[in-house]
Amino acid sequence: MRTADGPGLLTAKAAALSSLTDILHQSPALHHCRIAVAAGSRDNGYSADIYAPLPPTRPFIAPPSPSQLREMPAETALPEATTVCVVGAGPSGMACALGLAARSIPVVLVDALEAGHNSSRAIGIQASALEALNATHPQLVTDLLSDGIPSKTFTTIDLAERELLRLRLYDLAQYTQFPFMLLLTQHKAERRMRAALSAAGVPIHWNTRVTSYTPSDAGHVVSFASGQTLTARYVVGADGHHSTIRFLAGIALLNPLTRQPSAPSPADPSFVVADVLLAEPIPPNLPRDRIQIMVGGGGMVLSAPLLSDSPNPRKKNFFRLYLGVGETPPSSPDLAYVQAILDTRGPGAVVKTEHGVVKVEELLHAARYRTRPALVEKMVQRAEGREAWTVLIGDAAHGNAPAGGQGMALGICDGAELAAAIHEHLTAPAGPGPDAMDVYAARRHAVAYQVVTLVEDIMQVEKGGMDWKSRARNNVIWAAGRVAPVNRLLAWKISGLGNKDIKGKV
Repeated sequence: MRTADGPGLLTAKAAALSSLTDILHQSPALHHCRIAVAAGSRDNGYSADIYAPLPPTRPFIAPPSPSQLREMPAETALPEATTVCVVGAGPSGMACALGLAARSIPVVLVDALEAGHNSSRAIGIQASALEALNATHPQLVTDLLSDGIPSKTFTTIDLAERELLRLRLYDLAQYTQFPFMLLLTQHKAERRMRAALSAAGVPIHWNTRVTSYTPSDAGHVVSFASGQTLTARYVVGADGHHSTIRFLAGIALLNPLTRQPSAPSPADPSFVVADVLLAEPIPPNLPRDRIQIMVGGGGMVLSAPLLSDSPNPRKKNFFRLYLGVGETPPSSPDLAYVQAILDTRGPGAVVKTEHGVVKVEELLHAARYRTRPALVEKMVQRAEGREAWTVLIGDAAHGNAPAGGQGMALGICDGAELAAAIHEHLTAPAGPGPDAMDVYAARRHAVAYQVVTLVEDIMQVEKGGMDWKSRARNNVIWAAGRVAPVNRLLAWKISGLGNKDIKGKV
């Protein structure tokens, strides 16, 4: 396993980061470039980046300005030492903290945000993540199930509304308690996970921003914006795509398909995510009980029904739409923009019926995103000659498009498995050969690679090409999906259950 940078280099990186922050806050030309979230905050479900201009060489961290810091409430008191410090209270960080608490391993969970939710647009949890959480917190999973809609199938149709593939997740019932993808918004999942943490006696230290960390004989000494410090044997970076921990550790984020640095590019696929209330009557070609993906016309239209928190019966038609677009979408897509896409290549747009095209009654929220494949060169790094480890999980370690609904589940499984690996690392007797952290690092890196490449394959279908190659591919999918073993194998992969068999090379 490769060693970490020395403390002097980490300190120099922290100083460089601080200087860059000053430059960013002083440069009017860069004020409109939302190039990062606050250092130490968490994963957003999948990669989302700016449109223009691009960062000079790599995505840097832009911590809050001095005036913003003065307006933030004071950080809560931290202990002087702990076994594990988890940076980032999103799904992956909380899954790790929950697993550690279940094993009575001391953990401190910090997040740079003031409280609660971020801008994630994730919409579901796969069976693999539900199984991982259920192993230690079955009540949490019961609560999650009450908030969501179990999508037992995953349907893909073309512009002519011909069913290309009906992925039968329910065929996995012999392998899992959860033969479906649970459709729920990430902020609901996070709310339930925070409640589970509170019940386990693990507080979240909000508004607690990491500025640097250095190895010592007792572990890593983590420094925060308030001036507080904390010593931890393991520092877990669950702080999102623009990870402070990854930057300070000097771990490269690469495109796993090219092995080149993963950096924003105008060629990255663009899409719009819109939360909408649909007008009655909702046509029968838009299902209320499952995900549906419509491909063709140069993009995809994905619809996911969600449960609303509102008692207003009008809110029952709550859907999240993912709209693949070939051109750069507006910075704030409005209702007219979303409706125009549905009118062109949504359900009912090509095949005319008495029900007409799906109509948006109210646009609750819409944002544009770009995505690209990303995977760190390594997920675990030990400080040279010290009992101090850095681990990256969730979006800090990998990134992919939302195709297949993989992001949140992959991060949750990262965190849950890491808790088990740390427990084994602390309790198992030392011996020859790879230890628990080596095995974890190799396995989760291999799993992430498999998921990222799977998503890239799905993206080729969701691009919605109209050329003969795209039509031929759709015909192959139509034929293959009707072969039961092939359908079950694809369901096995999409659910994440197939990742249990991946070992990785230590």
